[in-house]
Amino acid sequence: MKHHLSVLVLLILSLTVCRGAAEILTPEDAQARLWFPIGEGMEYRAYWGVIPVAYAHVTNELVEVDGKTRLAIRIRTRSNDFLSKFYPVDDFLETIIDVDTFLPVKFTKKLKEGRYWTHEETIFDHEAGKAVWKNYKNDKEKELEIAADTRDLLSFMYYMRPKAVFEPGEHLKFQVMADEKIYDLEVKSERVERFRVSDYGWLDSMRIEPVAEFGGLFVRHKGRAWMWVSLDPRRLITKISVRIPIANVHILIHSVMGPGDDFWVKGVPPEK
Repeated sequence: MKHHLSVLVLLILSLTVCRGAAEILTPEDAQARLWFPIGEGMEYRAYWGVIPVAYAHVTNELVEVDGKTRLAIRIRTRSNDFLSKFYPVDDFLETIIDVDTFLPVKFTKKLKEGRYWTHEETIFDHEAGKAVWKNYKNDKEKELEIAADTRDLLSFMYYMRPKAVFEPGEHLKFQVMADEKIYDLEVKSERVERFRVSDYGWLDSMRIEPVAEFGGLFVRHKGRAWMWVSLDPRRLITKISVRIPIANVHILIHSVMGPGDDFWVKGVPPEK
């Protein structure tokens, strides 16, 4: 499980590209450009087999950076009391996004997992076609060429949110940056499945398999992962299952907070 919890959680979120002038936007203008509520929050629970081991909170808010309105998406993952006794986890991931283009400006990763820790930052410059990755732990820095739509994993998952439910059997290909490398990511849509989601009752979700080669997580000979995306307008990831050599990991949505009056926020099963 070492160094994998945050990458798993990264699968917990999923955005269209619209362009406009960079400016200080009102919350109403920013919301009009997005396909999910500003201020939305989600809590997920992680299980090692059947044993609960961690929880993650996913949040977003508007921030002002260099005189421009940006969107900050954050994930905080912590081990529960059981896991913390022998393998404490406290991970923080944040992506700062241009609201108009939904392209990342800066991605920050701070991991504390057992005795392992790291603090990394990536600055994106899409106009120049480059990204600069820096590791503050060992003072390493690397510059990479990027494509016009290259994203970090967190911003990519929100970008995919309205696109994630496509026809079964379809394959979509993208390019993402993870750590200090650029990877090709293939997303395969499989089928619609119905299962019980926390206290929300029985919901239909599209089963999707993402395949890539970052972190050793989605390489086929080391492990495979699947995620399920709800078919309602929110397009939330309801479940993630990861098979790795030593165990199976499951991540389940537990609750949704923030603006809105749909069944996710109300915490009640949807009407049939």
